[in-house]
Amino acid sequence: MKKKPVIPDRPAVWGGLLALLLTGLCALCFRQDFSGWERRYLTGLPQTVSLTDWTLDDDLEAELSDQIPGRRQLVSLYAQAQALTGRSAQLDAWPLKDAFLEKPVSGSVQTARRRVEQMKALAGDVPCLFLTPPTHGMLRMDEMSALRRAVYEEEEALYQQLTEDGAFVPLRDAFLSLAAQPSQPLYYRTDHHWTLYGAYLAYRQYCAAAGLEPAAMEEFTVSEYAPFYGTTYSRSGLPFARADTLVCAEPKANVHLSLPGEGLTADHLIFPEEAETYDGYAVYLKGNHGLTEITAPDAETDQTLLIFKDSFANCLIPFLTRHYGRILAADARYMDGSFRDVLKDAGKVDHILFLYSLDSLVNDTSITRKLR
Repeated sequence: MKKKPVIPDRPAVWGGLLALLLTGLCALCFRQDFSGWERRYLTGLPQTVSLTDWTLDDDLEAELSDQIPGRRQLVSLYAQAQALTGRSAQLDAWPLKDAFLEKPVSGSVQTARRRVEQMKALAGDVPCLFLTPPTHGMLRMDEMSALRRAVYEEEEALYQQLTEDGAFVPLRDAFLSLAAQPSQPLYYRTDHHWTLYGAYLAYRQYCAAAGLEPAAMEEFTVSEYAPFYGTTYSRSGLPFARADTLVCAEPKANVHLSLPGEGLTADHLIFPEEAETYDGYAVYLKGNHGLTEITAPDAETDQTLLIFKDSFANCLIPFLTRHYGRILAADARYMDGSFRDVLKDAGKVDHILFLYSLDSLVNDTSITRKLR
């Protein structure tokens, strides 16, 4: 009887060790601190070594997995395999035809309603409104498979239950009526934010609820920046996407922006230089900050609008300078103190707007902390 050929152990072991050694050397010699396509800082080498908590192997594994040569290609292959085999729910962002969608928002409607009531109590006698856009996925459920559509229907039910409160500016029907017009998309393909047209539609709905006459788009200077790849695409891991064009509007009237505590002032609201950075969306208001103050001497009134916000407010705020001589925007993720501190320090406030995405309003714990 013929003996089966046996692969010698020694070459296999030495080959494996050599591959590990080369991978480690490449990771050390060609390491990067920041991944632009993922928009995150990569894991660094362990700074301390402890003989009691036994975490060194985990730390080294995380470092090597972030620095391994060809990592982007490997991540892309994995993401493509998940998408092709119908397991894209395991990805951080879901591909749909020409777009990348955020995962459906889930959470407790009771908890979110309690948060809304706390916000109303904070406003007290100051008139307040809530602005929460429907998500991109919610608008495109008809294009999904039955399985995928079912989870977005749960998100839609959460949205409807939460926004049936009369303090919410009605947006869903207005967005659905325009969502089928490809000439003016309401959301970016590669990003979870609404486009300029989505923000302008929300602005018009806000004006209707607040008793204001909306400004025409001709009153603003429109500029475009391309290519733009948003955060949703960067989390998908997929290698190919048609780039967006970031479209911005800035009032032609005089405005003045300041970032209290950061020492930055400007006589404009759009910062073109930010389009070249990894976070192109920062062209609006130079990104997110704890507190942003905008004065508009040519506004219809000298009233003050206080906005408690996330990044969805950034491209809508320029439209609001038509109506308010002073706008204060506070972001719970970056600000010091509480919401009550901001309200107290703001002086006379005539109107309050709570502008949050559905995920922020339902799940952002920084809002809960600042409301305390």
